[in-house]
Amino acid sequence: MDFNIRPISKVCAATGELLVAGSECWSVLVEENGKTVRHDYSVDAWSGPPEEAVGYWCCQVPAESGTGPQLIDADSLFDYFVQLCESPNTVEQDYQYVLALLLLRKRRLILEQSMEIDDRAVMRLNGSGGEGPFDVEERELTEDQIMQLQDQLFGGTAEAAA
Repeated sequence: MDFNIRPISKVCAATGELLVAGSECWSVLVEENGKTVRHDYSVDAWSGPPEEAVGYWCCQVPAESGTGPQLIDADSLFDYFVQLCESPNTVEQDYQYVLALLLLRKRRLILEQSMEIDDRAVMRLNGSGGEGPFDVEERELTEDQIMQLQDQLFGGTAEAAA
């Protein structure tokens, strides 16, 4: 069996707070929509594994590598975007939106239409390889908020996503 599990997150799945390098955290694997998805939790937010957990473990948040920004390819970003789309976690909706914007810029996602669902602006997106559709709620984020989310997603350097 082949798994495509993302590396440790930079934020707690429960609180949205940053996971500090060197601190302990809990990671859990769960099945969501036929895929194995990883969620990471700070020690304070951990209340034990959910009943549907495939596995869980305690680990240390790795320190930032001092080798400079690592470029992340569009397909890896897209895989993470798909995982976020399948997650009902509302904490990650800002990350999903920022990734959608990056993937639109990289032409890995295509905007099919903008629409309103339940009085919320939503982008209907398709992957350039025919994946989707994906409905992403538009978020009202400032440029600073977007840069902060990119820094959290990409290890402190938003250039890694460029």
